[in-house]
Amino acid sequence: MEPDLDRLFDFESHGGLFPQFESVWDAAFRPAREYADLVRESAAGRKRVAVLVTHPLSFAALFLAFAREEVDLFFYSPTWGKVELDTARRVSDAHFEIADSRPGVFSGSRNQRAGACQPVETGANRLRVMIATGGTSGRIRFAIHDWSTLSAAAYGFQQHVSCSKMAGHCVLPLYHVSGFMQLVRALLTMGSVVFGRLETFAADHQLMLKVGRDVRFLSLVATQLERLLRDEANGPRLREYRAVFLGGGPAPVGLLEKARGLGLPLAPTYGMTETAAQVATLSPERFLAGDTHQGRALPHVRIEIVDQEVSSQKAPPGEIGLIQVQGLSLFRGYYGDPLSKSNLSVLTTDLGSMDAAGHLTVLGRADRVVITGGEKVNLREVELVFEASGLVSDVYAFGRDDREWGQAVWVAYVPQDKGIGEAVLRERIAEELSPFKMPKRWLRLGVVPRNEAGKPMLRELEAKAGV
Repeated sequence: MEPDLDRLFDFESHGGLFPQFESVWDAAFRPAREYADLVRESAAGRKRVAVLVTHPLSFAALFLAFAREEVDLFFYSPTWGKVELDTARRVSDAHFEIADSRPGVFSGSRNQRAGACQPVETGANRLRVMIATGGTSGRIRFAIHDWSTLSAAAYGFQQHVSCSKMAGHCVLPLYHVSGFMQLVRALLTMGSVVFGRLETFAADHQLMLKVGRDVRFLSLVATQLERLLRDEANGPRLREYRAVFLGGGPAPVGLLEKARGLGLPLAPTYGMTETAAQVATLSPERFLAGDTHQGRALPHVRIEIVDQEVSSQKAPPGEIGLIQVQGLSLFRGYYGDPLSKSNLSVLTTDLGSMDAAGHLTVLGRADRVVITGGEKVNLREVELVFEASGLVSDVYAFGRDDREWGQAVWVAYVPQDKGIGEAVLRERIAEELSPFKMPKRWLRLGVVPRNEAGKPMLRELEAKAGV
């Protein structure tokens, strides 16, 4: 499925996609286009280009400038430290690296020693994008997408929500698939996108009111929603969106109940970098009616639950197993691994179940299990007990090697109120958890460190714990 970029770019390359940047778009797009010309003319054949920018205007200009080039475009995170950047540079071996000194003002470096690119078979639009995954674990890999996979995801999403175009309020990082796909959806449906931050949410929201509510969408992770709801004035603002997509992993039960009580049009979702974001989404109407799952599969994919031991065996309705995704939006493999032209099935490491009506419930990662004293403990089960207690505002359970137990369950938590002591919390949790599931170490924090996508940052947690 290849989009007609020539038709789309008559509108998009003049800044129609970005209402907040209309007055400065030409000044940013022109130098970005000059870099694309420089890369194309530097040598024959395919080139590798790394993008390391901090401002959405810079990112958008560079992406559109390279959108029809024969280039592998790597998205680097400006939040990475030296270790992550060194890893990314080693994996990509990019010919060019482009940064921004301020919005739309670029600087670049050329790697004369970069190796040659192998020929790649692509569609009519030759760009490939490399989206990083695994950064929180320290093992960075780049998932390969092209215009066929991106457009399959965007048009499948458009069909699922049933709208002619999409206007997104993007407060997620563009180098992450959840932010990047908002740009792609707006581009391919000739919609629009407003880039913002939680700190400027109220002002950025005003720009969204220029389009009708039927095409107005917002994507958040749970930590972002929790922070927005600290200001009561954001409740009415959030109700002005057709849907507020909530992804990045299972959300705390208490947060979902609060959102439902406020009448927010939440749409819990499931997706990953390898699937070009969403592959299952619950409608806001069903969320407000009390449904607690992630909805049905989007039109461009098929989702099945398979046995954890025998992946070729489909699990019966309601039974827990591994989530398997089939469809046209699936990535082409990880950069540096043997490439696949048609990667139409991915067996994830996520546990889930599906009822007879096809509703998906995501339970968390299968590898979030520790064996302590010979007993298996599902870390998400531990977190759910903490959340259900009503005594914590955030919690993350994790495992650590232990001489006595083999592995021990640790928990980092943020008390709902400073007056809640650990003894009270331990007593409440002990009423629900078996003794072998009780955390061996408790870390009382002011905030659980998470990245922009809402994922806990294990290294920072370990540092806080002094390990």
